[in-house]
Amino acid sequence: MNNRLFNTPFELSLHVVLLLDVANAEITLDRITAYDFITIYCEDFGVADKSLNGENGFAFSELSARRSLTKTAIKNLVVDGLVIATDDETGILYSVSESGRNMSEGFQSEYAKRYKELMRLVIEKYGNYSDVQLFNEISRQSTKSLRR
Repeated sequence: MNNRLFNTPFELSLHVVLLLDVANAEITLDRITAYDFITIYCEDFGVADKSLNGENGFAFSELSARRSLTKTAIKNLVVDGLVIATDDETGILYSVSESGRNMSEGFQSEYAKRYKELMRLVIEKYGNYSDVQLFNEISRQSTKSLRR
């Protein structure tokens, strides 16, 4: 039996629901992954003084695995009716459903409140970036962290 909570599709499901509620828009898997990553490691991106999950010397090596976990989480959320998938000319876009919004609003922990607050700051700072620009920024910060 697997009793892990962190770095699982379940954990990422919670992040995705909170993120899509704050974003209040249809966005790609890559944007969801990038926004979540930047929110969790916000100190590295100059969004806040302290990262949400503390310091992690291996943070940037997590990105690929987090994208895969996020993809699995989104599949589960769509099946559960908490996220809506829409297909358009750019690909598949995801948004929160009314049930997902209600779930997000029900999260009242300090962690959930701080995640939403940081997500707003991330969207404010990076909302005009393309998905490619977001990943370029993550790559740039990764290179900077290696030089420290």
